[in-house]
Amino acid sequence: MEHFIFWISLKERCTTSKSGRSVSIHPDEPLFRELKQRQLSSVGRAKLRERVAVEHSLSHIGRWQGDQARYVGIRKNLFDLRRTAVVHNLHVLAKIFTNTTEQSAA
Repeated sequence: MEHFIFWISLKERCTTSKSGRSVSIHPDEPLFRELKQRQLSSVGRAKLRERVAVEHSLSHIGRWQGDQARYVGIRKNLFDLRRTAVVHNLHVLAKIFTNTTEQSAA
């Protein structure tokens, strides 16, 4: 009985609405669960590993570029995106080259 009384006192502090709180489920919730289950399979894990590499690259480019377009106009901003992608690729190649030379020297 103590737990019930405690619960009522907490409920009164949660909301001032007469109808209480409500919980809604996203319409695509079944799809989200199915996709989560797919990630648990071996094929799903392999696809996730591929996606993670691409998403990390996009994250680095986004971090370097920032949240807003730097220039006015699509052409200049597309050039800026490509320039940033080239710089990112050079960083990746430098890391690969450095690791390869370190391993061959050892």
